[in-house]
Amino acid sequence: MLLVAISGIRCRAEQQSPASSNPVAYYIDSRGGNDGNRGTSAAEAWQSLKNIKQGLLHPGDSIRFKRGAAFTGPLYIYDSGTGDNPIVLTDYGEASEPAPSFTNPVFALNNYGNCVRVKGSFVIVENLYLHHTAAYVRGSYTPSSGWDTTVWEMGAVYIDKEAENCIVRNNEFNDCVVGVKSYGRNAVIRNNYIHDCNRVLKEWGWGPIGIWLGNDYQEASYNRIFNYSAVDPRIEWGPDGVGGGADGGAFEIDDARYDKSHISIHHNYTRDCQGFLEITWTDIKQHPVYKSFDIHHNISDDYQQFIAMWQGAECNIENNTIVRRKKNVNDWGVFNITGTNTRNRIRNNLIITELDIQIYNTGLRTSTNPQNIIENNLYYAASGNLVMGKEGPGTAPVFADPLLVKYSGADKPEDFALRTGSPAANKGLPGLFNIDFFNKPVKGMPDIGAIESGE
Repeated sequence: MLLVAISGIRCRAEQQSPASSNPVAYYIDSRGGNDGNRGTSAAEAWQSLKNIKQGLLHPGDSIRFKRGAAFTGPLYIYDSGTGDNPIVLTDYGEASEPAPSFTNPVFALNNYGNCVRVKGSFVIVENLYLHHTAAYVRGSYTPSSGWDTTVWEMGAVYIDKEAENCIVRNNEFNDCVVGVKSYGRNAVIRNNYIHDCNRVLKEWGWGPIGIWLGNDYQEASYNRIFNYSAVDPRIEWGPDGVGGGADGGAFEIDDARYDKSHISIHHNYTRDCQGFLEITWTDIKQHPVYKSFDIHHNISDDYQQFIAMWQGAECNIENNTIVRRKKNVNDWGVFNITGTNTRNRIRNNLIITELDIQIYNTGLRTSTNPQNIIENNLYYAASGNLVMGKEGPGTAPVFADPLLVKYSGADKPEDFALRTGSPAANKGLPGLFNIDFFNKPVKGMPDIGAIESGE
């Protein structure tokens, strides 16, 4: 069993546990199954999802969907596994067949376009293809609070508030307005491919989101998120038209009903998204406590911002490779961090800009002074001017071309590695995180950026 450490807690990641005494595997084949079958072998597969009911599953059981089959959700998983015997949703059949396919074109009360909705703990969702989920549809959902909380119920895979220690891994999400939404403590969202959504999830104030986190003690790692951005002049999510024209992004942390800490976002590669990460703050509740987020060893080649942190204290933002060369109607620089004396640590990051994009656009539209701790970052303007902004450059900055393997047209993580002789080599400070983007151990003085050169 591999345990992944997240800021002092230990969360179960890849489970390699012995099965319970009588584990049952249920098989579902939309093309060749029959709901009158027993469902407990490939030859006796069910056809649809309707036999999956509360109380059916026990620790160690699995549901196996045939490759090449197609289903329409929502599929509710109410039952729980254990740490040693999780419940697993996975595939079976010929590897040459496409992964089992899930969609949900319906948005209605208690059916929010989810393909899989997990309400039990110790559940693994893996090896599925989820696609073309429903956007928000206007309706009478608003509770007495006046805030329409149904928008927080979206997600092709949704992990509910009572579901703990769940894993979402090795799935593909195509054109899902929200890929994964998780409220579950100790959730691990790992090695998923989330791509190509340019629709709003709610008109006209919410863009598409790859991974959306609404509670603390969660990890999102080794995911690829591409082209999550909605550009439309009708988008206005802020007062007086602020934010007009574009929204969305790879990652978002919000829902101020819950204080949040110990969220880890690391080793992800994002491209062409409307920002890498936005951390919102105030909605149905005012002034929650957001602190101790770890954002490290990511590669971002996105629009709008690397981090927009409307509130968050004592966060570690380390060893990221950040390229800001794409600009559309909404741009917040590289770091847009508000709050007063929040003292977030920004160090060992490799930052390349074009188009005169500000690096420390901190306190955008505010007069706050976050007093970030800024150390050992590399700054380079590949074209135009290097615009530092309201903070920085901090201590021990490096101003030089980092000599990437490939910059123009870079479209895979290997392109962002350092060439021999890079001025980023061995110029970082020893940090909290000692495995680089490609899982290479960091020895001695670390390089600046997400990828170690080995020099």
